[in-house]
Amino acid sequence: MSEPLQAAAGAILALLAWLIPRRVAKARLRCLPAVLLDLFPVLLAAGLLLVATGRPIFAGLVALSLGAGLALADHTKREAVREPVVFSDMSELPHVFTHPQLYLPFAGPGLVIGGTLAAIGLGIGLLVLEPALWRPGAPSVLLATAGVWAAGAVLAREPALGRAAKLLRRLEPTGEPFGDAARLGPFAILLVYGIIARAEREARRRRHAPPDAAAGPATTAASVRSIGAAAIGRAGAAADAPLVLVQCESFFDARRASPRIPEDLLPGFDACVDEGATSGRLDVAGWGANTMRAEFAVLTGITDQDLGYDRFNPYHAFARAPIASLAWRLRAEGYRTLCLHPFDRGFFHRDLAMPALGFDAFLGRESLGGPRRPPYFADPELARRVLAILDEAGPRTFIFVITMGNHGPWLESGAPIDPALRRRFDPHGIPQGGQLLRYLDGLTRSDEMLEILSEGLGPRRRDGVFGFYGDHLPSLPHAFAHFGFDEWASDYVVLDGAVTHPRRLDLPAHLLPQLLLDRLRRRDAIETRRAEALGAA
Repeated sequence: MSEPLQAAAGAILALLAWLIPRRVAKARLRCLPAVLLDLFPVLLAAGLLLVATGRPIFAGLVALSLGAGLALADHTKREAVREPVVFSDMSELPHVFTHPQLYLPFAGPGLVIGGTLAAIGLGIGLLVLEPALWRPGAPSVLLATAGVWAAGAVLAREPALGRAAKLLRRLEPTGEPFGDAARLGPFAILLVYGIIARAEREARRRRHAPPDAAAGPATTAASVRSIGAAAIGRAGAAADAPLVLVQCESFFDARRASPRIPEDLLPGFDACVDEGATSGRLDVAGWGANTMRAEFAVLTGITDQDLGYDRFNPYHAFARAPIASLAWRLRAEGYRTLCLHPFDRGFFHRDLAMPALGFDAFLGRESLGGPRRPPYFADPELARRVLAILDEAGPRTFIFVITMGNHGPWLESGAPIDPALRRRFDPHGIPQGGQLLRYLDGLTRSDEMLEILSEGLGPRRRDGVFGFYGDHLPSLPHAFAHFGFDEWASDYVVLDGAVTHPRRLDLPAHLLPQLLLDRLRRRDAIETRRAEALGAA
C-alpha cells in the first residue's frame, strides 16, 4: 500500500471513530464550535498514537476501537437505564473489569469480549506488519505526551479552569443529557459537563460543608443548626432511640406495574402500612441503576439543582470532602453512625464517600461477609445481622444499610426461585418474563427483610425509628413496556411505633431525611411527656 493510501485509510478509520458514536447520539451538524470540540478528542488520541508509532492505520484502528466502545456503552446505557453516557461514568470504567457481572450482561458478554479480543488482535497485527511512515523517536513521543499532560494539568486548575468553563457555557448546555448529546455531540458533552462540574465543585462543596466536621462526635448539638440543605430542617434534638435506614436494591411495589403480579406478593410491606407507617412513592433521580443518586439525596437532603452536573454521580468527585448529611447531624448529637454494605467497599468509591458523609465506620463484605457474585448476601440474613449489630452498638445509633441481595441483572445463574411464586405468577408471553420472575423472587426476600426489621425495631422491642426505601426501579424495560408501565418513583415506609394511623405521603428523595428527623423528635416529645406524667403521678 502506498503511503498516501495508508494515510487515507488511517484518516477514514479515525473519522469512523468519531461518526459511530455520533450516530448513536443522533448528533447534528448545526453548531461549528460544538462540532470542532466533539472532534477534538478523536483527533488528539489518533494524533498521539500516530506520533508514537508512525503507523496511521494502527492509530486509526485504535481510535475506532475506542469510539466503537463508547458507542456500545452509550447505546447500552440508553436502553438499560434511560440515559446516555456522561462524564462521571468514566469512574465506573474500572468496575467493568473488577465486577463484570454487573455490566457485561446488559451489553452482551460475547459482543464485548469478542470485540475487545478482535481489536487487540488486529492492533497487534498492524503494529507488527504495517510499515511505519517514519521512524518514531523517543524525544518526539515524550515531548508530545508531556505537552498534553501539561496542558491538562493547567486546565484542571484555576484560573484556566474557570475560563474554560465560561467559554464552554457559551455552547448553552441545558443539563438534559439526551438533548445536549444530540446538539453538542457525545464527545463534546463529556468535556462540557466534566469541565463545568469541576469548575463549580469547590463552591458547591463550601455551601454544603458540615459545621466543624473534623470535630466529629465532640461537636455540640447546639452548633449544628442545619445539615446543609433546607430540606433537613432546624433545631430539635433527636430522641434516645436507634435509627435504622435501609436502602433496598431495586425495591418498589411491583404490583403497580400489572394486575398479573400477585396481590399478596409483599405481606411485610402491607403490614407496615396497616400498622401506621408513613409511606408512599419516593421520587428518585435514576431509573434502572445509578443507586448513588438516591443514596446521596437521602443522606444529605441536597437537591439535584444544588449539585449541578455532579448530580449524575455525586460520588465521582463531589463527595470526596466532608458534606453535610444526616449522619453528621446525628453524630453531632451523640449518635454512633454506621454504614453497612455487604459488597466491595470501593464500589462507587463509597470507601471515600462514606467517611466524608459522616459515618464513623463503613462495614463492607470484609466485615459482613457475602460473595462478590450472585447470589449476593441475602436480604433476610442481612436484616438479622443489622439487629445483632444494633444490640452491640446500643440505642443511640444510626445504621444505614445498603442491600445487594436483589441486584440485577436477574439471570438464570441466580438463586433458585421459590416454587410457590412460580405457581402464582406465570411469566409466559412477557418480554423479559424470566428476568421479571427472578426479580419478583428477590423482591419477596427484600420484603422479608422489611418484616424482620419492622418487628425487631417496633414498640415491643428496640422502640426505634425505621425507614426502608428503594433506590430505583429495576432495569426491566421490555417487561414494563409490555405492561404499559412507565414510572420512575420507588416506594418507601417509615415506622416509629408512635403513629397509629397509616399516612400516605409521596416525597422526593431529598425530603426523606427531614421526615426521619421529625420522627426522632416526635419520639423524643412522647418520651418527655411520658416521663412528666410519671413524675406527676
